[in-house]
Amino acid sequence: MKEEFRNVITKCSNSSNPGPDCISWRHLKIVVDDDKCLFNIVNITNTHINLSYWPLHFKMFTSIIIPKPNKALYNSPKMFCLIVLLNTLKKLIEKVIEEILQYQSIIFNFVYPNQLNSLKQRLTTDASIVLTHLIWSEWVKDLQTSTLAFEIAQFLPLLNYQILPLIMVKTSFSFRISLFFSNYLIDRKTQYMWNNFVFPFFNTNIGISQESALSPILSALYIASIFHIFEKRSKSLFHNSSISFLSFIDEGFFILQEKSFKKSNTFPFCNYNIISSLFDQFGLPVEHRKLKVFYFSRSTKNFNPPSLDLSSLEESIL
Repeated sequence: MKEEFRNVITKCSNSSNPGPDCISWRHLKIVVDDDKCLFNIVNITNTHINLSYWPLHFKMFTSIIIPKPNKALYNSPKMFCLIVLLNTLKKLIEKVIEEILQYQSIIFNFVYPNQLNSLKQRLTTDASIVLTHLIWSEWVKDLQTSTLAFEIAQFLPLLNYQILPLIMVKTSFSFRISLFFSNYLIDRKTQYMWNNFVFPFFNTNIGISQESALSPILSALYIASIFHIFEKRSKSLFHNSSISFLSFIDEGFFILQEKSFKKSNTFPFCNYNIISSLFDQFGLPVEHRKLKVFYFSRSTKNFNPPSLDLSSLEESIL
């Protein structure tokens, strides 16, 4: 694990603000360069995992409220921004655990094949390459491409942290790892600082912290189970449809190729109803009003896409 720590810390910026422990990345890099010190840090990490324990001081966050510059009025939360200060050693350990989890998840296919963004070798730019390839390859076959995009509301805060350890066991991670995350995700606290005023700490045991280096892989593992269930249901209902699916953390879209756009309107909406129902069952509401449909036509003439009948979708929503 020593190499993982060294590889991770070299990517950390020396200009980042130190956390409540007052340790900067520059100082921690000097510590990690010493073999004996690094050996002790690795031992601390392994002990935390083996004992299924995440220290309380690693679970405490401090958020500094800063007004955005050059605003006429400061009468709305949008006029302010937050800087979250985290324990630097905690961030380093989390980054290493995240690297290992991502590697194991991708190697052993724990995440859904079409999950992209913030995962190793699965960046958002890969999605544009995949989509471009699909469009051009189907145009050769004289097929038209249409896509339906959707977004999950308040994704990370609404993830059920009590379900996540169970999902990890189901995904074939060791029971010891599951127990560790059962402790990692509880008893979290945060406080706010505004000028010289410091708010007391209060519990924040909801979802997964967006500031955590582990949030991309944990959220990916969480919704991977939803996608696998969706795939089975979709295949059982639509045997011959050439529909594809891509996901980016809290967003996703369906891709369908057919001879005509009129026929291609049906399958994406049917699949959308299936997956939005699954998200609801997992406590993740989809923002139906932000639904978007895109058509990719090779026609050089004026292109008028077919109108969409959303009445059945509206009825299912209501």
